[in-house]
Amino acid sequence: MSKTSLKPAAPARQPVILPAAAAAIDSEQRALVAADQAVSALARQLNYQGSTDPDVLENSARDAIRRIGAGIFELGGYLLLLKEACAHGKFLPALERLGLGVDAAQRYMAVTRRFANTATSRHLDAIGMSKLVELLPLDDDQTLELAELGQTGELALDDVARMSVKELRAAVREVRAEREADQRLLEGKNKRIDQLEREKGRIALLEGDELLAQMQREAAAILADALGCVRGNLRAALQTLRDDGIKSGKLRAHEVFMAGLVGQLAAELATLREEFNLPDVSNAADQQLMAEVAQWGGQ
Repeated sequence: MSKTSLKPAAPARQPVILPAAAAAIDSEQRALVAADQAVSALARQLNYQGSTDPDVLENSARDAIRRIGAGIFELGGYLLLLKEACAHGKFLPALERLGLGVDAAQRYMAVTRRFANTATSRHLDAIGMSKLVELLPLDDDQTLELAELGQTGELALDDVARMSVKELRAAVREVRAEREADQRLLEGKNKRIDQLEREKGRIALLEGDELLAQMQREAAAILADALGCVRGNLRAALQTLRDDGIKSGKLRAHEVFMAGLVGQLAAELATLREEFNLPDVSNAADQQLMAEVAQWGGQ
């Protein structure tokens, strides 16, 4: 039986690393080592003994921001209590010993009084003192909406963190203006409702001819308002359209649109006449006849 000669296996072929690639790898490794050394040196300088992993540092920074925000409310609370507890004339010297100016102390106290409750501070304590001060003009309802819903009007809590102080000031001003406009509109509606209710109650006490006269006066007042709109605003709009049509050479197109407006108004009047089965007394002779009929009926 013949012996089979065994040959040693050929060594695995090592990948060829080009000189340029090897130099790049070496340079990257040296940069990483240098960065680690720099971070370690800074950590020793700051007496920091925790992890230097970027993710850990980012989370730690986030926690620090939250603690700073909570500290704003904590300081404001201490100042509010200190002011209440100090005898007359003792609060300002206490602020001087703390190294706080009066204006700064007032801002801390105002922010804390407005925002430092469980529902609010949990959401707002991370945006910083300067922006909290800019939110002070919001009313209580708006503050509550911002804290609990994350938005009041067009102002969203997520946007507050991204805005500059100047942008936030302008946004708060706009939200306030919108709320005030809504309140004025609501107040106007409520006044009108109250007025109508009073009129309704007063009319209910009227009888016979007096009641009829009152209802006719109110209907005539409504007609006067409608005629005012037609003779004033609508006529002015038609005149503007006509002038522009003549100037631009598009009078025909404007007249078609104008006819549509007037036609819609005429259609509404025709619908009313048909609904209540009323005669057409749009010309002067018919109006005179109706007046005479009304006079005969009253005799």
